[in-house]
This record gives sequence, C-alpha cells and structure tokens, in this order.
Amino acid sequence: MNTRSRLRRFSPLLLALAAVAGITAYAAGPLFVGGPGAAPGVPYVWTISPLTYWTDQGSLGTLNNAAANSLVAQAFQVWQEIPTASISFQNAGSLGGDVNAGNILDVLSQLDPSNCGNPLTGIARDRTIIYDVDGSAIAAMLGEQNRNTVLGISSTVCFGSDGVSSNYYLRALALLNGRFLDGIDTLSNPEVTLTGFKAVFIHEFGHLIGLDHAQVNLDCLTGGPACDLDGVPTMFPILIDDLAMSTPAADDIAALSELYPSASFTSSMGRITGQVFFSDGVTPAQGFNVIARRTNDPLVTAVSNVSGFLFTADAGNPVYPWPGSDFGSRDQDLIGYYDIPGLPPGNYTVEVEAINGTGEYAFVGGSSVGPIGASGWGFQFPLPSLLPTPPPCTQEYLVSGATASCTDKTEIPIAAGQTVSTGADVILIGTPPRDDAWEDAP
Repeated sequence: MNTRSRLRRFSPLLLALAAVAGITAYAAGPLFVGGPGAAPGVPYVWTISPLTYWTDQGSLGTLNNAAANSLVAQAFQVWQEIPTASISFQNAGSLGGDVNAGNILDVLSQLDPSNCGNPLTGIARDRTIIYDVDGSAIAAMLGEQNRNTVLGISSTVCFGSDGVSSNYYLRALALLNGRFLDGIDTLSNPEVTLTGFKAVFIHEFGHLIGLDHAQVNLDCLTGGPACDLDGVPTMFPILIDDLAMSTPAADDIAALSELYPSASFTSSMGRITGQVFFSDGVTPAQGFNVIARRTNDPLVTAVSNVSGFLFTADAGNPVYPWPGSDFGSRDQDLIGYYDIPGLPPGNYTVEVEAINGTGEYAFVGGSSVGPIGASGWGFQFPLPSLLPTPPPCTQEYLVSGATASCTDKTEIPIAAGQTVSTGADVILIGTPPRDDAWEDAP
C-alpha cells in the first residue's frame, strides 16, 4: 500500500464509554508526561520487564490465531531489536475467550480506569490484544462508520506514579481490525497488504510503549525536495511508505532509547538541549518542532523534539474553575525547552519549523505531534492556525551571534556521551510582540 493513510490514535474507552478524560499527547518522544499528582515533567514508561501481553483466541480476517499471534510478535520485535534500547516483550498466553462485537463493551468495562488497582485475569487482561475478525467489534465500539476506516486502535489505560521521580503505565489495550485482511477489496470493504497492516501496528505498538508522533522530513508528505524515506520516523503521523516505515528511523531509535536506555546509550550518544524564544529573546516559544540533523547525512540522521514538550498543554484557568490537563509540568522554566537525545557523533545543525497544522493531513487531534494540536477532554484546545513559523522563514536555524537570515546556521560538534546546552538556544526571526508567556505561536 503506497497511498497515504492516516495513522489514527484513539482512546477507545473515551469514545465507547466516555470513561477517560484528558487524553493528551506530548512530543516527538514521550506520549505522556507527568503532571499534578504525579512526578511532574517525567515521562511515563513501562516498568514491567519483559512487557507481557495476552492475545485474543479468535482469528484476524483470513489469518488464523497462530498467524495473528505471529504478526503481533513481529511488530513488537521491531522495537525490541533497537540496540540502544532495553525493552522486551512476551506473549503470556491467551485471553479467557474470543472477543467480538457481542462482548467487546464488557471487555472495555473491565478495562475502565476506575478499576486500575486490581490485576485482570479473565477475558480482559492488563495488556489486552484483541483480534476483530471482521470489524464488527470496531463498529460496536466506535460506530458502523468506522468499520471500514479504522485499521485498529491502541491505548494506554491506567497510570501510576511515586509522585517524585517515576511515572509508569499499568494497563493497555490494542485492537486489530481484520476486515482489512479478509481478502475482499471494494469501496465498502477495503483491503491493505499484510506489510502495510504490520507497519500500522508497529506504529500503534510504538504508542502502546509510550512513543508520541514525530515530524521529520515533512517534505515526504507534502512533495517538497527535502525527502528521504530512510529518515521518516515509524512514528510519523501518516503512513507514507509501508516498508520504510516498518523500520525505525534515527528519530524512533533515539525516542525509544531515551525512555528505555540500554547500558551503552548515554555513553555512546550525544544530545543537544536548549530553548526556543520569540524574537524578543526573552519569551519562550511553545510548540515548535526542533530537529537536529547530522551534516553529512541530514535527511537520514535526524532527530526531533517539540519545544515545551515537558510542559502542560493546558494549565487551567484560575478565573474560570477549569482544572487543566492531568499531564505535563506546570514549571514555566520548561516552556519552549527542547531536548534532543540519541545523536551519533558528528556535526549537527539545529532547525526549527512549525508542526504541520493545515491541509488534509494536518497533525492535530489523533495525529498530533507534541502538546499543541493534541486532543484532550473531548476537544482540540489549540488551533492549528496558531502554529506557523513567522514569515518569511519556513525553517529557522540555530546560529551563533546575531543574524537576520532565515538560512544562516551554525554547526555543533557532538561527541559520544556529550551534552551540548551552552549556546543552544534558538531565537526566532520577525515574530510580533507577545501578549503573555502563555501564547503558543504568532
């Protein structure tokens, strides 16, 4: 399948049961970051090793149960094989039955976040993988209109924290829609290749283990000249190429390794940290995509982060009693902050661009990248029109010293184990005066 497909991330409990509030994606990196009541500004991760999961007893389209289990194991294995990350997966056995349209809502009720304190032992387990043989379970959950459009869903459900330094996931769900693998290819019953279906679930399992969407080599989507599919992340919001996006890119490798570092990750890789500021050089700029590109292969070795990714997308409103998001730190020093880890030694440039916020494939809602454009409490609170970088610059770059050029850039040498933070702040060109520090973009 070489047509572009949107990789949509759903919270099935929110949509089916209205049970989850405040689902917020955070950045090219961690999917969720701790807020009030948790360890603030600390990403959520799984602390179970190996990460066990339980699979449905049924079939998946034309795939029998054993073939479906093999497909799931292969998708998880892609993440396990990243050498600078330390995460593993294990099929712990079968669910207590075949999940279908007749019992899917009962399964979801067992996964309700209000029941997080008790391990599940029946047809629903703490990491539940469901095979929807013909899309009827999707239809029962999300409505008949989604049966032919949603290849599947994944969602973390339960969260835990020590309130100081550790935030962790407790429960998750994935559902695979076998209607796309039933051997029928019509407008009312579309088919995808097995390779394409697997690519989608490598991506979805990336969300399940804690990765957000990432924007690198946007020209591969928009038709611009700066396109190399080898640099497009598996966690890119749109499926552009089945094979290329089945293999983690440098951005995916860095993001996973930061959450689950191997013993050698910190010593073998470098990082760049800094802040993005508006033109006044004082007011931090939230919600811009920041990419470090190695100069000798800039479209392949490229790692991204979103400015302010650890800060909340919604701090609440003291005038109107709105509590704000459950996720993200309230520390204003983190507004505009970026942290790009996992950089192999070499010389790098740092560029800043807008998140893709307009057009058919706008990265908002379920396709969001970072806090800006993320969905929460059932609606999108930031507007995509707030996102563009100021004219005339499409991209802007980190430069040493004053500049008025959109294209001037400074190379930063990165050695193994080195963190560069001095001189790493980026000041945008030509932005209008700010009303206050809470504004997201011009």
